[in-house]
Amino acid sequence: MARQVWLPLLATVSTVALASPAQAAATGVASVAGTTIVQFKAAAKKQNRIVVTRSGNTVTLDDRVAIKAGPGCKAVKKDKTKVTCKPSQAPTRIRVYAYDLADSITNRTSLPFSASGGSGDDVITGGSAADALYGGAGADTVRGNGGHDSIWGDAGDDRIYGDAGNDKIYAWTGFNTVYGGAGDDHIEVWTGGSRVWGDAGKDTIYGSHSADRILGGDGPDELFGQGGNDVLDGGADRDYLRGGDGGDSLNGSAGNDSIDGDGGNDLLAGGAGDDVLQGSSGDDRVYGEAGADRLIAHAFDGDSRTDGHGADRYAGGAGDDTVSYASYFNSNVSADPDGVSGDDGADGERDTIATDVENIWGGAGNDRLIGGPGDNFLSGGAGNDRLEGRGGADMLYGNEGDDFLDGGDDGVADTLDGFEGRDVCAQWPLDFAQRCE
Repeated sequence: MARQVWLPLLATVSTVALASPAQAAATGVASVAGTTIVQFKAAAKKQNRIVVTRSGNTVTLDDRVAIKAGPGCKAVKKDKTKVTCKPSQAPTRIRVYAYDLADSITNRTSLPFSASGGSGDDVITGGSAADALYGGAGADTVRGNGGHDSIWGDAGDDRIYGDAGNDKIYAWTGFNTVYGGAGDDHIEVWTGGSRVWGDAGKDTIYGSHSADRILGGDGPDELFGQGGNDVLDGGADRDYLRGGDGGDSLNGSAGNDSIDGDGGNDLLAGGAGDDVLQGSSGDDRVYGEAGADRLIAHAFDGDSRTDGHGADRYAGGAGDDTVSYASYFNSNVSADPDGVSGDDGADGERDTIATDVENIWGGAGNDRLIGGPGDNFLSGGAGNDRLEGRGGADMLYGNEGDDFLDGGDDGVADTLDGFEGRDVCAQWPLDFAQRCE
């Protein structure tokens, strides 16, 4: 969806960027376009330091090199580097087009502002309104400085700061560093090695198809690693993280997060909060950490290890944690939280469930689920399942199929519910059983 939005934006920016070289002159020209727009087109081979200010309906452009006053503008006496422009109506937008070399463009007005740095290592600073800032080629520093801005980095190793406001930021080729700032930002990076900080707000961030580092910051963020070996950290609040292809490291941090490793051999850590973690394909390590977490196994077809479904490791951490095989429709699952390496999952899957996982959900096959020494909840799902509670006050739920339920002779009261089917319950003296034959 984000890539579809990009095309019209790209076309618009290309028009802006190509306009300045074609119209570059020996001296930069300031003019009024129409009745409300003030614009400045810099000269070639000049290093500009452009500062834009406003007083009433008058806009002043001040540079370090000479400026020519075009239609609607006047030269300032005894200062050939400054002009004033007064549209026939109140100004509504300012446009500045630099050319080559390392230029500086600063907007100190509250008017919407469009700026193109051209080639060179430029520094562009917007104002408090909604700005459209285009760095152009070179290692640029672009700052939105408030308002709902749209910022494009283009080629080069850029540093982009959205600052406050709901910004849209697109960092193209180069090793880019992006700070979204406060606000609900949309950020895309297009080449690997980029570093992105969403900061406060509800941010949506897309990495490249190479290795990126993305930090959501405060707020309910959505982070997409895409390809490559990415590092994603949701930060505070309820976040959604999706690694994409590659061996990713995904950390939900604080909040009730949803984490999907997608392709590759991933490391998933829920952090504090009640998280949902899904390893997907690959040999993943999944750690719920603090909170009541749900660890979802990726569906395994049982044919062979070459099908792309990996040997995953599940660790619950503090809280009441669940490993779910509920998406397994064609495989028989064997699972127990004993920490023994490779003895869980479907035949040939070789998952490992750590001892700090309390609950296990089976799939549609004929599953065998065994609890640990503590209090467990085991749900067989469809199929003819065998559920064994072992130690602790367990809850065993047979669900559909002809199931066998045994809480264990451990002197603790268990709850057994066969639900549908011809179920058999091994009822010990303290146990409560229902819907069993």
